[in-house]
Amino acid sequence: MNIRIWSILSLLLFFSPILSLSAEWKEYGLKEVLGRLKYYAFAKIAQSVRRGANFDQEIRLKESPCEDTFPELEGEFRCSWLRVSTIEAKDSGPEAELVGKWYEGHTLAGKGVLSVSGRNGSPDLRIFYHTDGRISHYSFGDRIVVFDWKGQEISTILSVKVDSQLRPLGGKEYFFP
Repeated sequence: MNIRIWSILSLLLFFSPILSLSAEWKEYGLKEVLGRLKYYAFAKIAQSVRRGANFDQEIRLKESPCEDTFPELEGEFRCSWLRVSTIEAKDSGPEAELVGKWYEGHTLAGKGVLSVSGRNGSPDLRIFYHTDGRISHYSFGDRIVVFDWKGQEISTILSVKVDSQLRPLGGKEYFFP
């Protein structure tokens, strides 16, 4: 009997690091999300969303969907919008063309904002970029989604539910393995 218990415990200890590598969303209540927001400098992010931008260019957008391993995000977010260098459609194919509005200039988040009109009555996506061209965050309806980068890879995504004043109500965080 003792051998069987030790065998089961050994197997559990062996597989627990492997099982913990699978990524998933971690839900937060208001108290927990407030602690996480300090790490992300959320006050500055909310201020950039509040301030917005004056869009001065129209661009045709690439609509590359995300891979199956990438988490599903609020809005019709496309992974081709993760970097400024990959948002614009280069070919001139007329089918399923999506047009966005672009602001190139200084923002609280960095440099550059993309606005994508919502489809079928859904809210617009406003995507803010760091000065190096990587996505900082985006707003969609009652959500602000924040990206944290380690080098050239995204390490975490924090999705924060906000009220009409952009005050946090709760959220969830995705940790990449």
